[in-house]
Amino acid sequence: MSLIEVMVAVLVLAVGLLGLASLQARTLVWSDSSHYRSIAADLAADLADRIRANRMPYIGVDEAANLAVGLTAAPDFATCVQSGASVTGCPATFQVAADMTEWNANLRNLLPNGRFGLVSVAASQGFRYTLTITWLDDRGAGADESYVTVIE
Repeated sequence: MSLIEVMVAVLVLAVGLLGLASLQARTLVWSDSSHYRSIAADLAADLADRIRANRMPYIGVDEAANLAVGLTAAPDFATCVQSGASVTGCPATFQVAADMTEWNANLRNLLPNGRFGLVSVAASQGFRYTLTITWLDDRGAGADESYVTVIE
């Protein structure tokens, strides 16, 4: 009788340890997925700062002064299109092309198969953008994950 009790106790312990191991594996997957989402949020904030920095010369200065130095409108970052590891179509104003190239390199280095989409909506003081960052979440189901934010 004691032998049967010991065998049942070992069986219960084994099932519990297998469940604990499975839980640990899922926790690691969720942790990596949230790490990627955190990186995407940081990259979105970085791009927002770059857009605002390039927009500043157009805001708060009278229009006549802007026209005198050739500034007609804030650059539209949405014309920049990701083409693999490079970015094309950026306006040649201030640091737009350089900023987008550097930012895209960071995106590609930090997120697996990192891609972005930037859509603009004209506003009174520059542009409002919807940024979508997409990456391959290879730790979980192997599907694409995305992070969407609005930049004003």
